[in-house]
Amino acid sequence: MKMSMHDLDAEIAGIEARIAAERVALEDAVTGCTNSLRDTVSSPKTLLALTGIGFAVGKVMFGRKAPQPTPVAKKAGVLGMLTGVAGTAIGLMQPKFGVGTLARWAAGKYFSSKTPKAPKAAAPGPARGRTTAGV
Repeated sequence: MKMSMHDLDAEIAGIEARIAAERVALEDAVTGCTNSLRDTVSSPKTLLALTGIGFAVGKVMFGRKAPQPTPVAKKAGVLGMLTGVAGTAIGLMQPKFGVGTLARWAAGKYFSSKTPKAPKAAAPGPARGRTTAGV
């Protein structure tokens, strides 16, 4: 089955025309679906329904809870103010110490436990200081 060049060109042109027509039809179908979906989603009824569903889901999941009282911060008083001022002054004068080193130390001392720590027991060994052996 030999075809002439003229017949082949005509068949190729027909196939190209059919492909172009199908491409245009597909683009029209996609554009129509996109526009229809956009109109449906942005309609007032849909937006109102989605808002109501979101509100209901939020109520079910999170419910109503009594507001918790905010914790009251411990007031630092005069010592807190002084440590802040001292830390700022040292930080501005000598940057090698770092900003707030003294303030952190003083705050640690102030806010640490108020109970005095027991002194460490001395290790057993020879007594220091005066001895009676050489008298």
